[in-house]
Amino acid sequence: MRVVGGEPSPLRRLIPWFAALGVMGVVVGVTVWARQQDAARRLAESRVETAEARAVAAEASLTAIARTSEAATATAAREGNEPEIALRRALDLVFEAYKDPSNGKLRALSDAFSPDALSFERTEAEHLISGGMHLAGGTPYQLDVLSTSSGPAGDAQISTHEVWTYDEVDADNRRTRCVREESEQTYDLRRVGVGWIIANVTLTGSTRRTDC
Repeated sequence: MRVVGGEPSPLRRLIPWFAALGVMGVVVGVTVWARQQDAARRLAESRVETAEARAVAAEASLTAIARTSEAATATAAREGNEPEIALRRALDLVFEAYKDPSNGKLRALSDAFSPDALSFERTEAEHLISGGMHLAGGTPYQLDVLSTSSGPAGDAQISTHEVWTYDEVDADNRRTRCVREESEQTYDLRRVGVGWIIANVTLTGSTRRTDC
């Protein structure tokens, strides 16, 4: 017979240990669950980063392809318009020579015109030089290309409609005459090295002149 107030039974003595083990089990379970969640989160983030990297790479690839296509298109357009560009540059030189006419400026045009073609452009320049005049230069020429064709030897022929304003002034910049000339020309261009030279200029139709 056990005396009241004596030692607890063996089962009671094990209850604190069971409680501690239960707490430890809960802690271990929570820790494992948290690690699993963290691993899943890291895996999901890694997949998102991989997808984003692939999207960036795909976008960069598409951008590179688009730029390459644009560059190819621009190159093709530039190569197709080479004779027209050469013509415009040559006429720009003519306009500059008319604004400051001199034998030196006219000789410099020989890089863009053959001797025969240059004689066509010298008419106005020689008129200005003989009168001690030059163009005021306020109104540049207008050029509309009507057609461009290629010859069998790789040469080109360009037909144009042009409007030139000859606003002639003297050495003191006093106006002496102003004429607006409208005409159509045909230019024969010959390839020389990597460039072009205007080999011949032909008037087509009549030239119309009005005072301005």
